[in-house]
Amino acid sequence: MKKTLIAIGVLAYSMSCFAESVPANTTSESQQATSVSTPAEESITKGIQYGVLPTSPSPDKEVVEFFSFNCPSCRVFENDYHGAQLIAKTLPKDVNFKRYHLNNFGPLAKELSEAWAVANVLGIEDKVEDVFYKAMQTDKKIKTAEDIKTVFADLGVDAQTYDKTKDSFLVKTFLSQQADAINELQPGSIPLVVVNRKFFVNSSGLNKDSNEAFINDYAKVTAFLTTLDPHNVKNEEEKPIE
Repeated sequence: MKKTLIAIGVLAYSMSCFAESVPANTTSESQQATSVSTPAEESITKGIQYGVLPTSPSPDKEVVEFFSFNCPSCRVFENDYHGAQLIAKTLPKDVNFKRYHLNNFGPLAKELSEAWAVANVLGIEDKVEDVFYKAMQTDKKIKTAEDIKTVFADLGVDAQTYDKTKDSFLVKTFLSQQADAINELQPGSIPLVVVNRKFFVNSSGLNKDSNEAFINDYAKVTAFLTTLDPHNVKNEEEKPIE
């Protein structure tokens, strides 16, 4: 997992931010497959493409992606490889796909997590994502919580609406669920995808023939893990690679 997509440094924060282990050549969005079939069970091996967490399974089927606007690897995974979009397209309809921003990684982690919750409640998370990655990592124009409000204002959400939404029951519920998932699953590196709070995708074991093959394999393995019974697995002390 420590091999990089592109030559980017690892941030020295409380957690590790690693790029996914794929070749350095790029693949445009138009070249990426729009649909991915689930691979045969015999082609997916525990300890290679996925691992098992020593946690209790979720009551409902879910896929959780952990990320941060402070993480260069997350930006590559989302902006260049559209990982979340492809994963969402390949999941069965009865599986909930959740994306949680780490509240303890990098500058303004708590405030950015709140901003992500507000964006989700307002239904503008797709618009917010690209803007915040650029504002945090390229332009570096977010230095304070007030700067976050300025970014939302540029998207048509004034400060009053932002504050009112941030204090709403829906945002507080989202933040609580986000914090609970982080505390329980304790992601050691990001981006990280966890399925049913029991399985995690091991990017170092995925197909690295090309960027397209890698990201498609990522989505395939994620979809496959949703078919496994999280209650019928040995509770091993296995954690994501750090």
